[in-house]
Amino acid sequence: MKNKNFLIYFTVAVVFCFTLFIIKYINDTRNDYQKISEKILFQQASTLFNNIVTIRKWSSDHGAIYVKAHEGIKPNPYLPDNHTYTKDDELLIKINPAWMTRQISEISNAKEKYYFKITSLNPINPKNIPDEFEKRALKHLQKNKNDLYYTSLGNEKYDFMGSLKIEPSCLNCHTNQNYVVGDVIGGLRVSIPIDHYKENVEIVDSKTNILYFVTFFTSIVFIVIITFTIHSIYTRELNIMKLNKTLENKVNQRTKELREANKKLLEISTTDYLTNLSNRRYFFEMGNKTFHLAKREKSKFSIICIDIDFFKHINDTYGHNIGDEVLKYIANKMSKSIRKSDIVARTGGEEFTILLNNTDENSAFILAEKLRTSVENSVYKTDDLMIQVTISLGISELRQEDEDLDSIISRADRALYIAKKDNRNRTVIYRF
Repeated sequence: MKNKNFLIYFTVAVVFCFTLFIIKYINDTRNDYQKISEKILFQQASTLFNNIVTIRKWSSDHGAIYVKAHEGIKPNPYLPDNHTYTKDDELLIKINPAWMTRQISEISNAKEKYYFKITSLNPINPKNIPDEFEKRALKHLQKNKNDLYYTSLGNEKYDFMGSLKIEPSCLNCHTNQNYVVGDVIGGLRVSIPIDHYKENVEIVDSKTNILYFVTFFTSIVFIVIITFTIHSIYTRELNIMKLNKTLENKVNQRTKELREANKKLLEISTTDYLTNLSNRRYFFEMGNKTFHLAKREKSKFSIICIDIDFFKHINDTYGHNIGDEVLKYIANKMSKSIRKSDIVARTGGEEFTILLNNTDENSAFILAEKLRTSVENSVYKTDDLMIQVTISLGISELRQEDEDLDSIISRADRALYIAKKDNRNRTVIYRF
């Protein structure tokens, strides 16, 4: 769960940082476009300014020009030596650079959308008195003589003020104003409408806002999808883990049940159903292993064959149910008499066989007599019956020439036959 939360937080952080980067890029692009648009306005205004300044300089270099008097033009009252006559007495009116600049500006202002105005903080002509922008611009240019222009972007127009400096020819008209060559005498204002600029900026702003929205929306969608995917993956893994755990528990349970079933099957297959002693199959399986081990290790190994005396008479007299109880009774006596390392099995109807590890025939005889005496000295009792039971026993031990378990059992069985023939209730060791 911690890994899931960390992965979600990390993904959100990455998407958030990437979103900020995209937004910054969009904003920087918008600002760059606006700067480029403002630069285009500046270049347009400075080009118009330079065109006027070039004409002005031409006029200044020639010490002003003279034009024939005609309707609509009179000598400039603010200009000394403002006219002259030809040899034919034709009136020539003097046009100095400042007056030329004003006339060109007025013609342009009447025909074009652009606006020109020549102005000064100390104008000779009252028409050249500056407005608030022009005052601010001229003061800035006088204070910062290295600056060639001053600009301002308003709501309706772009204002450009270029400085006009004193040329030698200018001193003819401004001798009383204490100017020297290089001083800022005034400025030429150029105003450009910004309708197209504003329209383009509004379009860019609109598209920028759309890009902002798309970026935010896309980021949120990505975060939701990635978070949902991570959550789904971890939920699926959790479900898989739960299923695996459940399956593992079921497998363990089934394995346990199978082991118990196998254990029961093994018990059923190796245990006599009536006496709970080992059955004939188990006896011979373990007996053969014990036989070969004893042969290899050259150790002692004995077999006792046991038969209940007159068992047929008990069945015939008291019934098979009592006979079965007698079998259980004898089996219980034998189970209590042998060691855990020995094996006692029911190998026939009323026949039993005991396998004794590391035991010679004499020691086996002692155990057999103890068992025979225990049975002889006890009585099988029920509520209304008392039955005296005895057993006969035959013993044989492993011999070097024996090649299989059956050889030993065969000798013990012959000894048992001798014990039963000799009045029963006795133990016989095979010594032939």
